Amino acid sequence: MIGAVMFFLLIGLMFIGVPIAFSMGLSAIIMLLINATATPVAITTRAVNSLDSFTTMAIPFFMMASSILSGSNVGVKIFRFAGTLVRHLWGGLAHVNVLTSMIMAGMSGSAVSDVSGIGRMEIDAMEEAGYDTDFSAAVTAASSTIAPIIPPSTSAVLYGSITGVSIGALLIGGLVPGILMGILQMIICWFTSKKRGYPLQPKASGREIWISFKDSFAALMMPVILISGILSGYFTPTEGACVATVYSILIGLFVYRTLTLKKLFKILMDTSVFAGATLFVLSMASIFGLVLTHNQIPTKLTAFFLSLSDNKYIILFLINILLLILGMLMEGNAIYMIMGPILGMMAVELGCHPIHFGIMVIFNLTLGLITPPVGLCLFLTQKVAKITTAQMIKSIMPFVIMMIICLFIITYFPPIVTWLPTLFKLC
Repeated sequence: MIGAVMFFLLIGLMFIGVPIAFSMGLSAIIMLLINATATPVAITTRAVNSLDSFTTMAIPFFMMASSILSGSNVGVKIFRFAGTLVRHLWGGLAHVNVLTSMIMAGMSGSAVSDVSGIGRMEIDAMEEAGYDTDFSAAVTAASSTIAPIIPPSTSAVLYGSITGVSIGALLIGGLVPGILMGILQMIICWFTSKKRGYPLQPKASGREIWISFKDSFAALMMPVILISGILSGYFTPTEGACVATVYSILIGLFVYRTLTLKKLFKILMDTSVFAGATLFVLSMASIFGLVLTHNQIPTKLTAFFLSLSDNKYIILFLINILLLILGMLMEGNAIYMIMGPILGMMAVELGCHPIHFGIMVIFNLTLGLITPPVGLCLFLTQKVAKITTAQMIKSIMPFVIMMIICLFIITYFPPIVTWLPTLFKLC
């Protein structure tokens, strides 16, 4: 009953426009005080201590690195280099779009940063080459969702912080699914482009590839340094986030010289505000989780799912359907905050590998970025491309269907996720 009242209170506050952090905090604090489960001092202490974590520090640093890269226009150089590799294929610039997002995913870890940073440039380039605007927008929005899967991923850091799952293993576990996702998107681009008769681009010469590679080399080294550093154990994910931040500043100021001290100061200020808001949500989620734990709600909800079937794969199917629906109605980070403790308990009870289950959840909720009615990347790209909502949704549906297929491949073939972390003894 306590849990039901708290959830109704949470939904009611969100419905009248109260921000998610305050909705979670207020609903949880009210229930704690009414039932005398915790004192005001204990509640405050819990909120503060939830952020006193070395791993949580990775969140603001990855955000900062992403913002600095966007401000340094690194995406332009990556786009040009990707163009020299795949532009001669059917759907060449669509492949360039996807490949650029895959490379940028290894730097930013944020789908929104991908769209806002280089989305306009990608759409313009495709339109100038003869691609339809709606298809160009769909490719841009869909490819941006690779960012939360391929490391570094702020979603993986957030999920790991809430559930206690190894962040390093989650980051590396997303590498193969992210690459698979990019390949499947390229297949859709190839078939669509050939069907619509989009023009072929000339193949780049060896000299052009080499010049573009040299120009983008410093940027390309960032994901290499991050992934190799985490895999080798040379630094932790949090230390890797700090390395990424320092490296992005250095290449922006001294290598490409597209970053000024004035621009850097503004980026740092904006990132501090955004990171502060994110960490505040995380602290409120810890109080919300306290109520859930005290009332054994994760255990009871898990027992409910287990009562529906004794087949693990059927239960995973039902969990995926539930998360797909929630992802269409709520912002992904809010779902991590609210459902994190419950999802972590479900993984244990189902006998799933926590890394596999975590990537499954992250991949699932990433779909919410390109599905109505609250798909952030969907509507951000629509605004950039200046097309109607109907055009945007129609064009992106093949990519959504492909991602759902990819989701169930990941769900029922765990080695796709666990192979790399196990190989490098991260889990």
